Amino acid sequence: MSIKNGIKPAGSVPLPPSKSEAIRAILLLALSGGDVRHALRGYEAMPVCDDIRHAMDAAEKLDGIPYIGESAALMRFMIPITLALFERAELRVERRLFDRGIDELCACLDAEPIFKNGVLSISRRLDRRVYRIDCSRSSQFLSGLMIALPLLNHECEIRIINSPVSMPYVRMTEQFVSDFGGIIERTDFGYRTYPSAYREPKRIPVTGDRSYAAVFEAMNMLGGNIGISGASDTLQPDAAFTELALKSSCCVGDCPDLLPLIAAHACGREGVTRISGTGRLSSKESDRPRGIVDIINDLGGKAELGSDSVTVYGRDGLDGGSCDVLNDHRLAFAACVLSIISSSPVIIEGAECVNKSAPGFWNEKIGMEYRVIQ
Repeated sequence: MSIKNGIKPAGSVPLPPSKSEAIRAILLLALSGGDVRHALRGYEAMPVCDDIRHAMDAAEKLDGIPYIGESAALMRFMIPITLALFERAELRVERRLFDRGIDELCACLDAEPIFKNGVLSISRRLDRRVYRIDCSRSSQFLSGLMIALPLLNHECEIRIINSPVSMPYVRMTEQFVSDFGGIIERTDFGYRTYPSAYREPKRIPVTGDRSYAAVFEAMNMLGGNIGISGASDTLQPDAAFTELALKSSCCVGDCPDLLPLIAAHACGREGVTRISGTGRLSSKESDRPRGIVDIINDLGGKAELGSDSVTVYGRDGLDGGSCDVLNDHRLAFAACVLSIISSSPVIIEGAECVNKSAPGFWNEKIGMEYRVIQ
């Protein structure tokens, strides 16, 4: 995809459903015996992203072997859920997703994963009363346990070991579990769950996707004029984008999806911006910290990679040119933002990767000009 440079976008964008919230709602609806499509009420006219589509398919095949695409969250949620229900978990998984890792979850469950012919298999009876989970790399392991353990017929304690990351997403899971009738309470060490019967609530709290909103907020901060509808109050930590992007030093430990956009915005202002809490992001859809540093440098900017940080040396603009977004939707969004401050077009290889979270992105009516290169 070739993106014309220097255009200041303008228009209006409605937010799709939050991917994080929708996946949680879809799985809880399935466990409630409800219609998983209810998770998307109010968003019926919008295209469904790949991760949500795979979540809906997996929720309707809890006792089967669903294909879960490239969603690490879905993989890490489905394993404890299906073990709680059937004492086995079988998922069709891409090798690169499996390689992103479930070691912390397997250690917690004392389970040995088998990966053969594209199928991830785990067999384990969840008969413990205490589960110790390492959340220093991802909170998704903890969220999966929080959804699954109330399905058991006995009380369980979840103990968090090592310093946890992305705790706002844990609070999101706590809220969703409670909204669906799960009995869960915080403790000094983590959480305690009690046997529960999930039920569909009158209102399913799926709000507009604030990580997607951040793309257009970044464009606005670089001279765009885009109205964003559907940005209601939310537990999503990505709602803090504009606050973080204005700082010369910030941490993305609780909002890892914002790293590429904060770095992109930093390219358009004078001064040095240091973004910390990036070390664990090397196992996202790509090596995301290295990816955004390479993109900025390839387009004529200056950025450096540290062990747990990305440093951007901002100036008036970039040169433009070609960049590799590593099949990572977050990097593709950032590259598009960088075209606004580039003196020549920006060319993205594999621009279709945005389908993971926003299949309608290239069709948004904001005045940007794109050309597909065959």
